[in-house]
Amino acid sequence: MADSAFSIQYLKDFMNSQIYDEEKWAFNMKLLRAAGLFGGSILLMRNYGDLMAI
Repeated sequence: MADSAFSIQYLKDFMNSQIYDEEKWAFNMKLLRAAGLFGGSILLMRNYGDLMAI
């Protein structure tokens, strides 16, 4: 049981270090935007790809 409490605290510390550090936050936002654009383009092509065909 002590191992799970340690891992939860480690996870909290990791998340806080990623959010509150300006350089890491800027990189993470770029990464999130790129992943969102990629996911959105996949959904767009799956739903409306046949309309874009020549």
